[in-house]
Amino acid sequence: MLPMEFRMPEPASVSEVAAPPDALIRMEHITRRFPGVLANADVHLYVRPGAFHALIGENGAGKSTLLNILYGRYRPDDGQIFLAGQDITNLLQSPADAIRLGLGLVSQHYALIPALSVLENIVLGAEPIAAGGLLDRRRAVQRIRDLAGRLGLGDLDLGVRAERLSVAAQQKIEILKALYRGARILLLDEPTATLAPQEADSLFALLQALVREGATILFVTHKLREVMAHSDAVTVLRAGRNAGDFVTRDTDAQTLLRCMIGAGGQGAVDLSAPLSGGSQFNDDSSRLSHSDSPASAADVTHLPSSSAPLLQIENLTVRNARRAVAVRNASLEVGAGEIVGVAGVDGSGQRELAEAIVGLRRAESGRIVLEGVDLTHRSVGQRRRRGVAYIPEDRHRAGLILDFNIAENFLLGHEHQPEWGGGVVLAARTLRARASDMISHYSVRVGPQEALTPARNLSGGNQQKVVVARAMEGDPRLLVACQPTRGLDVEASRFVYRVLQEAKTRGLGVLLFSLDLDEVLHVSDRIAVLFNGRLAGILSRGEATPERLGALMTGAAGSKAPS
Repeated sequence: MLPMEFRMPEPASVSEVAAPPDALIRMEHITRRFPGVLANADVHLYVRPGAFHALIGENGAGKSTLLNILYGRYRPDDGQIFLAGQDITNLLQSPADAIRLGLGLVSQHYALIPALSVLENIVLGAEPIAAGGLLDRRRAVQRIRDLAGRLGLGDLDLGVRAERLSVAAQQKIEILKALYRGARILLLDEPTATLAPQEADSLFALLQALVREGATILFVTHKLREVMAHSDAVTVLRAGRNAGDFVTRDTDAQTLLRCMIGAGGQGAVDLSAPLSGGSQFNDDSSRLSHSDSPASAADVTHLPSSSAPLLQIENLTVRNARRAVAVRNASLEVGAGEIVGVAGVDGSGQRELAEAIVGLRRAESGRIVLEGVDLTHRSVGQRRRRGVAYIPEDRHRAGLILDFNIAENFLLGHEHQPEWGGGVVLAARTLRARASDMISHYSVRVGPQEALTPARNLSGGNQQKVVVARAMEGDPRLLVACQPTRGLDVEASRFVYRVLQEAKTRGLGVLLFSLDLDEVLHVSDRIAVLFNGRLAGILSRGEATPERLGALMTGAAGSKAPS
């Protein structure tokens, strides 16, 4: 709970957004510099008590930096922070200070300790103590179970180690951890980036319930549909500066988009659903033509007989980190010049299937064949040399070494290839030249150090560009893309969709693993659905609708895995 002097008044309707007199949070003239980067420049942010306030902008606009300043992780170079009218600028020396003031942050990238259990991560630093100074485990478990029940996570395994959780599960634990500490002001950085639609709806229902109870929500998102559906007020940042403040009910998605990307942006894009392909796609043609009939086993389609498969997955069974079967007897084909989306709710086996294809996880049984070559027992490096490229679901955890510079990260996986600047001794000039070409070709926004800029200094969208560029520049035949737009803004998502379309045009086979059902529908030629580790069905673009896919994803369709 907040200290007594910070107890929140009754929620007020947001009738104005510029310096409201009863603002719970006031951030004024906030400036924050990093080496070579001006992240926030004279930014203001006003959040009313009991509001559901959205903070939006492109990658690199300064949103996460502003949240981290409010949470005490960063100190502003200039400016002041007020909470319930009190100047707390000098009180925010660390996140511990923010927690004491009733602030809780859920970051886009998890901050759990991998070796600790879910229970240990949640209570760390806020352990309930029993007589004798021992951890009151029963009280901790009961409180967590109560919170988990409200979040719809009743089957949460508190004993599993954090390192064995999927990215989506880690996000849920982060939310639980903030609520466990009694946060009444929740700062959420891309809270639904890894959630399936049903899970996102459940989360927003919970957050709205918390707002009705008097909590205040400040959330960063790139999904303007979420902004329009759930927020009361919106603050837009562009290039580290304020670009607009709005009462949500008095604006629309097109206006917000123009503020985010400037007058030169593609303001005509329909944001009622995620964008689907950059310059290659017409806004109308990117929509799918759906039928309304329910999915069934008879709807399962395979490659046309005239198209030889590039990738063949035959009766593949894969176990997860806990040795339970995660994928069972899955068979799937991908053709050259085809994008196959793989849909499913979190925990359905997507992650394990993707890791088995690229060699990060051992196949229990079955075969993986690429262009007639059996890769089932080949190493990651051997598969890469055969043309398997990989975009991992977590760019921080598996895609980049954040303390390496851009050139060094671009070299990863190709360090033995002289043409990349690798070999027995690294050829620094070749490495930098190749990285500089990549920066130019993929429009990676970097600081004055250019190819020598540390990866951690880039925005999330520009980090993802480096990961995607490295995969595409290796002359692949098969691209395995896992959650490639997670946490990306509109323009960065356009970039990813353009790359996927370019890969298709070049004749690559593309496997797109995504929890975003709209994304899968918009980008894929065919869509495979996993349910409880089994392939529940494969639908063509024309057959797929959200309803039919949702029925397969939840097991409601009753269809069997294709043979």
